Amino acid sequence: MFEVDVKVETLKSVFSILTPIVGEVKLVCDSEGWKIKAVDPAHVAMVELTLSRDAFERYEIEPMELGLNVERMLEHLKGAKSDDIVQMKLDPDNRLVVSMSNLTLKMPLVDSSGFSDPKVPNLQLPVGLKLNSGELQKGLKVSASISDYITFDCTEGKLVMTSSEDLSSMTLDLMKGEEYEELNFEKPAKSSFSLDYFSQLMKGVGPNRDIEFSLGNSYPLKIEFEFAEGKGHARYLLAPRIEST
Repeated sequence: MFEVDVKVETLKSVFSILTPIVGEVKLVCDSEGWKIKAVDPAHVAMVELTLSRDAFERYEIEPMELGLNVERMLEHLKGAKSDDIVQMKLDPDNRLVVSMSNLTLKMPLVDSSGFSDPKVPNLQLPVGLKLNSGELQKGLKVSASISDYITFDCTEGKLVMTSSEDLSSMTLDLMKGEEYEELNFEKPAKSSFSLDYFSQLMKGVGPNRDIEFSLGNSYPLKIEFEFAEGKGHARYLLAPRIEST
């Protein structure tokens, strides 16, 4: 059995978080809620997402795995009203039936048998910060016209975001106690990342969301945040840019 009722904004959040990484996912459902793990085709970025059953208006599910086209789902949800409740169930032909307001869609499931089950690395990074995603967006808007990568350099009390190429450069200084809260600081950390990938992840985060931002020296970047009124949790990992020698 797979029958749920859920707020449209909650579903939009789920699929908006996933689409920067992948177009199709394996959804794992059990008594606790939904779980999704996926990596992008180039294995540069990873997403791990959980949504508690408490986020649903109705939740009647037997443990199962479903393959979903998240890009198509997000496109269908764009026409829904913000206060709509979405009903989802499987029909006898094993199609996903999605109903909202006076609209009903029937979609085939994606074959998830070949999907990987990525292991999420347990990263112990030396720098952990809490800040609003809008602070980082300031630098992203300028960086796109300068370079194809960005660098984060965190010393005690200061996070510097830079992008440079030839004679052009961008520097964004974020200060402890003003733009961010320090969660942990063991030692200075510095890493560079693909600007395109990072920009896509920040689209998934959204323009005004509190995030936990963790950094190491030439280690993956970790971004964690809650959604769906704290009933959902997402984690992004982004591999560092390796300097050519």
